[in-house]
Amino acid sequence: MKKRFAVVLISSIFLSMSGCGYAANNKESEAGKTMINLNNMQDWCVGRYTFKLPKEAKIIDETINYDTFKIESKTKATREDFNNSIIEVEKKYNTKEDFIKDKTSIETQGNIVTKIIWGHSTFANGRLPVEVYAFVYDQSLRTLFKITGSYSKKNEDKSINGIKYLVKNLRARDNNKIPTEQGICLKNGFIKDNGKDYKFTKQRVGFNFANAPSVVITAETEAIYKAEDNLLVRTEKNLQKSPNYITTKNQTKDLRKGEKTVNQSSPLSGLELVTQVPMEGGTGIIATWEHAGTVNSALDPFVSMTVDTARTENYVRSSSISNNHGLQIYEAILNSLKKF
Repeated sequence: MKKRFAVVLISSIFLSMSGCGYAANNKESEAGKTMINLNNMQDWCVGRYTFKLPKEAKIIDETINYDTFKIESKTKATREDFNNSIIEVEKKYNTKEDFIKDKTSIETQGNIVTKIIWGHSTFANGRLPVEVYAFVYDQSLRTLFKITGSYSKKNEDKSINGIKYLVKNLRARDNNKIPTEQGICLKNGFIKDNGKDYKFTKQRVGFNFANAPSVVITAETEAIYKAEDNLLVRTEKNLQKSPNYITTKNQTKDLRKGEKTVNQSSPLSGLELVTQVPMEGGTGIIATWEHAGTVNSALDPFVSMTVDTARTENYVRSSSISNNHGLQIYEAILNSLKKF
C-alpha cells in the first residue's frame, strides 16, 4: 500500500515535458483545462473515516481485507446469484481431492440471507490451510457480498469466530449514506464494529472523473499492527531504490512538505507531500496527506488521501486540470475528512 506514491512519481518522469510551472494564484486560468465543481460535493466513507468529494467523482475500484477476510460485492444481485455462488463452491469441493469440511445452513435474519462454507483438501494432512467462503445477500438493496479467507490449524478458532462475526454484522449500504454507528465502511456495505477488539483491516478505494481523465483520487486506511516509516521518510527511501533517482529529483519539485493538521472543526494531525511532476505540455501534481494512526488501535487507523492529477492511462498525456485547481480539490477533501 505505502509504496504507491513513489511508484507513480517515478513513472511520471519518463514522459516528455515542457516548462509549465505551478501557479499559486487562486484566480489562475489556463486554456483547455477542466474545472471540477467544488460547490457540489457528496459524502463518502472508507473504513472509519468520512469525507466529501465532488459529485462528479465515480468510484473505480476497491480492495478490502477485514480480519484476514477479503470482501467483494455485487449490486443488482438476485437470490439466484446467491444460490449459484453457493453451488459453485460446493461443486469445487465435491471431488476426490477436495471436500467440504463444514458448512452452515442458509440463515435468514430480516432481509439478510447468509451461508458459510469451509473447504479442505483430502491430501492436506494438516499442512494446507482450510479455505473459508461466506455469502451475505441483503435483499433490501439487492447486494451480494462474497467473502473469502483461509486459516491454519493454530488459528482455527479465531478464524471461525471471525467469519461468524463478519457475516452477522455485514449489511448493504448506499455508498453516499454515512452510518450513524461505529464500524467499517466499504464499497456498497458496512460492518458494524465498535472497535473495542483490534482487527487488522486494510482498505483502498479509488475515484476518477469522466471529464478529467488525468485525475485520480485515492483513499487508503489501515488498522496498523506495527509502526512504519512516515510518508516523507518512506517516499525518500523508495525513490532511492530506483535507478532513476537522480533524474527524478531533478525533474520534480516538492511544493509542500511537512506537518499538516486538517479539518479544524475535527482536527486530524498528519504529514503532507505535494510534488509537481512533468507531463507533456506542462506539469501535474501528486498531493498526499496521511495520518499515521495508533498501533493496535481499531479506533485510530492510518488514513491517507491522494489527489493525483498526472495519471497517463488511456493515452492521456497532459493534466486535465491546472495544478492550482488540483490543490483546491485536495484542500476541500482534507477539510472534510473526519472520523464518524
